[in-house]
Amino acid sequence: MSREFDNAFVGEGTLVGDDVSLGFRYHAKCGPARIGKNGILLKGTIIYGDVKIGDYFQSGHYAVIRAKVRMGDYCAVGNHTALEGIVRFGDGVRIMSHVYIPSRTWFGDHVFVGPGVTFLNERYPVRSDENGAPQGATIEDDVMIGGGCTILPGVRVGERSFIAAGSVVTKDIPGRSLVVGAPGRIQPLPLHLDRINDRRVTIQPIDLWHPLTPDLEADDWPEHWGSEFRDA
Repeated sequence: MSREFDNAFVGEGTLVGDDVSLGFRYHAKCGPARIGKNGILLKGTIIYGDVKIGDYFQSGHYAVIRAKVRMGDYCAVGNHTALEGIVRFGDGVRIMSHVYIPSRTWFGDHVFVGPGVTFLNERYPVRSDENGAPQGATIEDDVMIGGGCTILPGVRVGERSFIAAGSVVTKDIPGRSLVVGAPGRIQPLPLHLDRINDRRVTIQPIDLWHPLTPDLEADDWPEHWGSEFRDA
């Protein structure tokens, strides 16, 4: 059974932390936010009205999700990450901390985006005579984008592509490609990377720091790292 807030409906089992703002009324005529079941919204999260999010959603501290965002199930948005509205996620999209996603950016299913990635939606901001709407990137299914990358406006990144950390994507990337460098150089995807993203990562009912995590010790320092790391 969903719970009703001032301008939001939240599904059964979703945990709502302190100082979370749901259904922020950015306009007098905006509709409610709708968040599915069994999620967790951590302190400082702001979700505007007219947002629809599926089940098992996880937000980090101080995540901002502006209006007209649509997400499937098992999505995550990390600490201090901003979605500027009119953004689409499929299922299993996991966005790490300090990521910027502008309007009209589209993600398929089971996409992983590392920390500190910047997506853009205009090539010549405030310097263009064109009147068309800004256009963000299109990220197809099972793409992995490493930390610190920059993804330029309007590019399409094909399915299963692997974007190495720190790369700058300036043009369309064919499916099953490896991209390295600034500007990004397109290379064949090595055999060991030519696989779908790990569903244990993209379909997580709960993460390590969730209150319902059954065994915190199971995810501590690996035994082979030695006691000087485990016991420090």
